[in-house]
Amino acid sequence: MAGLSVLIAGPAMAASQPVSAYDLSPLPVTTGTVAHYLPTPGGDIDGLILTDGTEILCSHELGLAVASLVKPGEKISARGLHGRDLPIVRAYEIEDQRGRAVEDAETISARLPVTTSGPDIVIDGTVRAPLYSLHGRLVGAVMQDYSVIHLAPAEATRLAAWLKPGQTLHAVGNGSTSALGTAIDAREIGPAMGQTVHVAPAAAPVAGPFPGSAAYDEIPGGSVHP
Repeated sequence: MAGLSVLIAGPAMAASQPVSAYDLSPLPVTTGTVAHYLPTPGGDIDGLILTDGTEILCSHELGLAVASLVKPGEKISARGLHGRDLPIVRAYEIEDQRGRAVEDAETISARLPVTTSGPDIVIDGTVRAPLYSLHGRLVGAVMQDYSVIHLAPAEATRLAAWLKPGQTLHAVGNGSTSALGTAIDAREIGPAMGQTVHVAPAAAPVAGPFPGSAAYDEIPGGSVHP
């Protein structure tokens, strides 16, 4: 898998055979038990949530590797940057309870929005925790059953009062349900059915000419001559 290296030997060998161009050893280590994955509407994962509520956030490449490395109920050690005021860790290396580890070894690409299709998925329940992005922005909610509601950052900020622990939520949108969990890109959200508001989906395409149109290949200002 591009950008990742899996260390399948024990911790001692892993430490003696670094694969990243960067020395990760000075980074703090967070340990805990995995409660669940943090799934995305596109069917992969953005990280893990521990039983103490800490969100272990990672690149999507690392997330895909972690999904095959650890399971809910297992202990992990995550090496990365702690949030200043939020219960989050930006993980660069995750090690399972058997000493196997996976780390970001190269520059990580950004995950492009995934357009999902199919029947709507409805999520009803109580908020367990706010959901944060890799950069610490509020982007939704993790429910008590660990299903995940994703929102665009602007919408999440606007509706932040609804995303607090203990709040009830009813949300509808496209997404995915798999062994990794259930996640939706919310289109409607509110405290109960019949009390929802429309929200701009997090995976909405950027405004502008559509691919293949005459204007798509034009560079703004490129036809202006001095």
